[in-house]
Amino acid sequence: MVNINFDFDDDMIAVDDHDRKQRLVAAQDGGVWRVLEGPIGGPNTLSQRTTVGTANQALVETLQWLAESGE
Repeated sequence: MVNINFDFDDDMIAVDDHDRKQRLVAAQDGGVWRVLEGPIGGPNTLSQRTTVGTANQALVETLQWLAESGE
C-alpha cells in the first residue's frame, strides 16, 4: 500500500510505500526541489536522490520512484 500527500501550498510531496517500507519526500528549498528517500521507521535520515527545478519535475521524479517500486 502507498500513501501519497501532495501539499503544494507548503511546496512538499510525501510518499510512504508501506510494502517496501520506504519513504520519498520532495520539498522546495530556496527555489530548488530536493528529492529525498529513506526507510520508514528507521533513523530520521533521508538520502538525497536528486534535485530538480520545478514542482512538475518533482512530481515526475515521484512517479518514477513509484514505478521503480512496482517492478
